[in-house]
Amino acid sequence: MKKNSISTAILASLAGIAGIANISSAVNINPDGTGQALVYPYYTSNGGNQTLLSVVNTTNTGKAVKVRFLEGRNSREVLDFNLFLSAQDVWTAAVINLGGVDAPASILTLDTSCTSPNFSDGRDGTTASGIPYVNFRNTLFTQDGDGFNGPSRTREGHLEMIEMATLIGPLNTAITHDKDVPADCKKVLGRSAANALLTGAANVQPPSGGLFGGAAVINIANGTYTNYNATALDAFWDAQGSTGITDPDSLFPSLSSAAPKSLVFSNGRIISSTWGNQPVGEPADPGQRIDAVSAVFMADTFFNEYSTIASNNESSEWVITFPTKRFYVDRNPISNPQNPGEGVIKPFTSLYDGQACETISISAWNREEFAGSGAPIGFSPPAPGGASPKLCFETNILTFNQAIANDAFGTSTPSKIFGSVHARNINTPSIAGVAGNNTKAGWARIGFGTRQARPSVEGHKFVGLPVAGFWAISIENNNATPGVKGFYGGAFNHRNSRACVGDAVGSICVTP
Repeated sequence: MKKNSISTAILASLAGIAGIANISSAVNINPDGTGQALVYPYYTSNGGNQTLLSVVNTTNTGKAVKVRFLEGRNSREVLDFNLFLSAQDVWTAAVINLGGVDAPASILTLDTSCTSPNFSDGRDGTTASGIPYVNFRNTLFTQDGDGFNGPSRTREGHLEMIEMATLIGPLNTAITHDKDVPADCKKVLGRSAANALLTGAANVQPPSGGLFGGAAVINIANGTYTNYNATALDAFWDAQGSTGITDPDSLFPSLSSAAPKSLVFSNGRIISSTWGNQPVGEPADPGQRIDAVSAVFMADTFFNEYSTIASNNESSEWVITFPTKRFYVDRNPISNPQNPGEGVIKPFTSLYDGQACETISISAWNREEFAGSGAPIGFSPPAPGGASPKLCFETNILTFNQAIANDAFGTSTPSKIFGSVHARNINTPSIAGVAGNNTKAGWARIGFGTRQARPSVEGHKFVGLPVAGFWAISIENNNATPGVKGFYGGAFNHRNSRACVGDAVGSICVTP
């Protein structure tokens, strides 16, 4: 069932009746939380953590969904498979670390929903309790030559789920549960070219949306549970979108497969943009479809809170993920086949060469509006010469008031909550002569400056970078009740500020 996130009445008043016809095929972030594609900004199996995942099909038809895990350094794919959800189905899994320091992440599930490959058939081993698991792969970055290409690189990153097709007929019957077990998962295994059920109008129709999902990072030893909702992209496919199912090991569909139109709600306006051929002089990117997805994630600044009050043993960490960055900075034709050109693509400024750093600005205030001495905040330890802080990975962790030590490959001191090896720390302002908790809690702002993305057909240039993520807090109460220690956690999405400029100097974007 098609779900629209914005009413026709509102669109008519803001965009004009003439623009309504194009809205059904324009990528947008659905505030109601359902869509055709889902972006989960973080998973980890570091530091004793596990990540629990779920996706829900709210419709009365089956779905074929591409599930893709991307490591955090440069979003190279580490695991890809096809998931088949029957009507009203839920699929769950866990990302865990079953080995030592150099072991990869592994995924296991007790869910019976059909997958291709089948988890029980294609397993890499079995846990002590008899549950089969599959290891994440480091195939797409073993040749990077950056000194950080072992299996442990797979243990932190983000993931995406993209609906490929609505299922009907015999294929839908095969994946539908009967007494908790699908009728015949063997019928969805293998490559499409060799499986007639995976092609043809009798079984496969265009994606219809209605997916939602979420994840939780759980640390059993610490007793913490940090959960968040996946970001839902609605109208991801255009009228010529996917009507078929790619092979389980295919890099497609990806976020670059989206409809070449976007809808962005900004400062009381709906900005409708078309992403056609790139301007002269820009690196090749067929159709600029990835720009439609980047547009809905764009922010010139984003904000959130932090709290590191010592008496509560509090820790705060921000997840900062750039879900489309790889399409702009990775020139490897194997991992990024749609962008074989040379040079970085706007709005990003650095090609990936072991890292791809973007300069940011950081400001922080305590809960009584104090902003410190007025000097810009940087990462600790300070960079030589007072250089501006930078975020260098696709999935980054920003810690607050932690003793984080960095080396050439990331973090030699893992972060407290997520055990991240992609962490950077800031020490928030202190008030001279004032002791206590009012110096260690408040809010912060990260700015991306005036960098601009490539223009749309209409001349819309969004300002900033495409970003997703949340603030995670953990609290230890040493005396929840006499003799009992309590652990608590929470997650809160970032809040964004958006900016878009038109072709004319000083003009703003308008809906055509």
